[in-house]
Amino acid sequence: MLDSLAAWLADFSVAYAMAPPSGGGGGQPSFLIQLAPFLMIFAIIYFIMIRPQQKKQQEIRRMQEALKPGDQVVASGILGEVARIKDDIVTLKVDENVRVRVQKSFITVVGSSANAEQNKAPQKEKPEK
Repeated sequence: MLDSLAAWLADFSVAYAMAPPSGGGGGQPSFLIQLAPFLMIFAIIYFIMIRPQQKKQQEIRRMQEALKPGDQVVASGILGEVARIKDDIVTLKVDENVRVRVQKSFITVVGSSANAEQNKAPQKEKPEK
């Protein structure tokens, strides 16, 4: 009896070792297929987060390069008018006899020029009928 049990176990282990691997496909998927989900996630993050931020930074950089005296600006929460620009330093006129020097990179918002506002004629409203 013991001999027949040993023979049966030996046959079973040989049969189990010769069975094809489970999973149906057999073998490993290619490296590119494994990498595809990560590439898709990176592409989604790039188009939703990174690309719009780069465009915004380029727009701010162009705006900073186009600064001229008389522009109304916001620099680190300080509202003022550009009085002078020298290299990377902008002198802001905050109030009468109050001038503040800031780096150009801290200017985030440029309003319309003070000269343009003074020259603009007031528009007449049309009466409603």
